[in-house]
Amino acid sequence: MTQPEAQAVATVKTEDGMTIEVDNTAIIERFEKKLKDLEERLSQEKKKDPQGKGVVEARLGGNSEKLIEQLKHVERGDIKEQWTIVIPNYTEKEVAGHLRDYVFVSDVIKGAVGDIVEIPYVKDFDFEFVAAGAGFTGKTSLISTLTTTLKEAGTYYDCSYADIEKIDQNLLDELNRTFAHAAVRAEDAYLMDEFWQCTTNSFAGTINMPHTIDTYFESEWIPDAIGKLLSKGKEVHPGDLVLWITPEPYAALLAELAASQAIAYARGDIITKGMVEDYLGVRIVVGGLATHDRLNAGGGSSYEVAYVFRAKRALCLAPKRDILIETDRIIKTRKLTITGSHTFGVELLDARECVRIMTGKKAAHTTDIYP
Repeated sequence: MTQPEAQAVATVKTEDGMTIEVDNTAIIERFEKKLKDLEERLSQEKKKDPQGKGVVEARLGGNSEKLIEQLKHVERGDIKEQWTIVIPNYTEKEVAGHLRDYVFVSDVIKGAVGDIVEIPYVKDFDFEFVAAGAGFTGKTSLISTLTTTLKEAGTYYDCSYADIEKIDQNLLDELNRTFAHAAVRAEDAYLMDEFWQCTTNSFAGTINMPHTIDTYFESEWIPDAIGKLLSKGKEVHPGDLVLWITPEPYAALLAELAASQAIAYARGDIITKGMVEDYLGVRIVVGGLATHDRLNAGGGSSYEVAYVFRAKRALCLAPKRDILIETDRIIKTRKLTITGSHTFGVELLDARECVRIMTGKKAAHTTDIYP
C-alpha cells in the first residue's frame, strides 16, 4: 500500500472485492505543517548559535575543546579543570554565642546620623520610713543616661576572576555566610569585653577559684551565682539567667553531669543529646574564647572565665546597621574585592546583673579574641 499512501485520494480493494476510496488530504496537510514548523525552529536555533554548538559545549565556552580532549584520553591523565560548588570547609571558628539574643538591643541609631549612643535608664530604689510629721528625702540621679561610641569591625578578601569562573555561583553565598558569622563573633567579643573591664567589686559577685583547684568548671558554681544575684536584690526566675561559657569548661560541665546517675536519670536529654542547654533554669550558651589574666593572687597567667547574667538587663547592643558586604571589581589585576563590615555600639547597663566566675584551670588557648 505504499503507492496509495503517497496519494491524496487512494483507492483500496478489500479481499472480498469491494473498492474503498480513502481521502488522505487532511493527514498530508497536517504532516507538512509540522515539518515546516520543525524547520523553522531549527533555523531559529542556528541563528542563536551560528557555530552550531551543543548545549553543554556552549556553556563550557573556550575550555570545551580542552576538556573534551581530556575526556577522550582520561585513562592517560587526570582532568586538570573541574567545576564544582563551594563546601564549608576549614570551619575552625564556628563557635559563637549569638549574644544579641540575650542582651537589650536598641535601634535608636539604626540608619540615623551620628556615632554616639545615649541610652536613658531609671535607677531602682526603696521607699524610706519616716516618723510622724517628718518629711521625705528626695532621690537624686534617678534618671540618667549611658553614653557609648560606635565601633566598626570588618575585613576584605581579594578573589581572582579565575576562582569565580571555576566555582559554582554559590561561592558568593558561602562568602556571605562566613562574613555574617564573623560579624556575630565580633558582637560577642565586644559584649563580653564590657564585662571584663569592670572591677571585681562592680559585679553582683565574683567566684574566684584558687589555683590549687585544677578544674575547668563545676556545676555547683551555677547555684552559687544565682545566690549572689539574689543577694544583690535581683529577681531571678527560670529562663532569666544566661551562663556564657567557653568550650573547655562546657565540656567539663557536660562530663560532670553525665557522670551523675541521679542527674542522668532526671535529665535524660543530657545523655541522649550529648549537650547541656540549661541547668537549674539557667540557659547555657557556648561562645568563643574568653581568657584573661586573673586579678587575684597568682595573676599573670590566662585562666578560663565564665559569666552568669540576667538576659536583657546587663548589656545593651546598638547596631548602626546590619552587616554590609560590598564588592568592587579591580579590572587591571583581574580581582574582585569583597569587603564586609559591621558598625555597632555596646554598653554595660549594670555590672551587678552579672556574676564573674574565675575558674581554677589554666586556659589552653594562647591568644585572646578581645581587642
